[in-house]
Amino acid sequence: MKLNKKMLFLVMAACTMFLTAGCGKVNIGYVDYSRVQQEAPQVKSSMDEMKTRMEEFQKTAEKQLQEQAASIQSQEDADKFQELQQQLKMQAAGIQQQYATQVRSKIHAAMDGIAKEKKLDAVVNSNGKDGMISGGIDVTDEVIEKLQ
Repeated sequence: MKLNKKMLFLVMAACTMFLTAGCGKVNIGYVDYSRVQQEAPQVKSSMDEMKTRMEEFQKTAEKQLQEQAASIQSQEDADKFQELQQQLKMQAAGIQQQYATQVRSKIHAAMDGIAKEKKLDAVVNSNGKDGMISGGIDVTDEVIEKLQ
C-alpha cells in the first residue's frame, strides 16, 4: 500500500514537472483499483476460480498433513512434516500469485486500452479515498466495462 502511494506521488510529481516546464497539456486518467477488483465480472470470475482452487488445495493439503502427522515417530519424521508444511505453504502462495498476476494483467490491459482510446498520457491507480489528481479523468467505469 505504501508503495502504491509512493508511486502515485511520483507520477503526480512527474506530471506537475511536465506541466510547469511548459511541455504542453498532460492528460491523466485515474482508476479506483479496489472498485474494479470488486465490480468487474472478469476479475470476480478469476477471484471465484482462485477461491475454489484454494479450497480444493487446502482439503488436499490438510489430508496430506494429517497422514504425515499420524506417522511421526522420530525427529526425522518431524523434520519431514515441517518440510511438507513449508512446501504446501509455498504451493498455496504460488496459486494466489498466479491469480493475482492474471487479475493484474487483465486490469492493466483494460487501462492501457482506455488510455489509447481516450488519448491519455497516463492512467494511475487512485484508491478512491487517498485523493485523486486534480483535473484528471476517472476511467474506473470504462475499465469495469472492458472487463465484462
